[in-house]
Amino acid sequence: MPLWNWRKRADFGLHWDGLDTSSAEIFLNSGIGNGANRRTIDRDSLGRIEAWLMDLPPAPYPFPVDAALAARGKSVFEAACAACHAFGGDKTGTPIPIDRLGTDRRRLESWTVAAARGFNALDRYAWRYRSFRKTGGYVAVALDGIWPRAPYLHNGSVPTLWDLLAPPERRPQRFHRGHIEFDPKQVVFVSDARAAAAGGRLFDTTLPGNGNHGHEYGTDLPEPSKWALIEYLKTQ
Repeated sequence: MPLWNWRKRADFGLHWDGLDTSSAEIFLNSGIGNGANRRTIDRDSLGRIEAWLMDLPPAPYPFPVDAALAARGKSVFEAACAACHAFGGDKTGTPIPIDRLGTDRRRLESWTVAAARGFNALDRYAWRYRSFRKTGGYVAVALDGIWPRAPYLHNGSVPTLWDLLAPPERRPQRFHRGHIEFDPKQVVFVSDARAAAAGGRLFDTTLPGNGNHGHEYGTDLPEPSKWALIEYLKTQ
């Protein structure tokens, strides 16, 4: 999930399944989850970091962009993607039901109603959690600064934007993660043999929780429209 433009994400579902809507609670819980306790957690520092991220812009795309192609891609985005992935879109920031998305549901099922109630009932800290909840799907995220956020989907199971726009049966089943070389055409950190040779970690989509199915939106676009859309997304 991106650590920028959090003011624009006010009231968005946070975490992939939108299990909380309070950035303050997310920061506090992340501090606890990373080893702090009720005595050692530095709430002032967490507050400063949260305030900094509110208006931090995403890093601009560092390679050339075909402006004419991106302009055509903007029209594709507005017609096919903006309702779920543009700030101000009707569904942006809200959980989309898993049965509609069709993506791997194990992350969603790992968080329960009982877990949300348990967090909201904690009384051992100087604060109370109040916004944890159980949802029925994954959040439609805004796509600002999408270029360094590969691999895609909530579980990182699709290596490139091009692959995400392909039917699931044509998406790579195995690829490597962890390489720093970037492919500006497909908008991805390379995940092929070069990544393997550099010691990248193999990602296997056949393993439980790693499925790359679902999110078939845009897969029926003509190929030129897909490339135009990808070019436009470089500018976000």
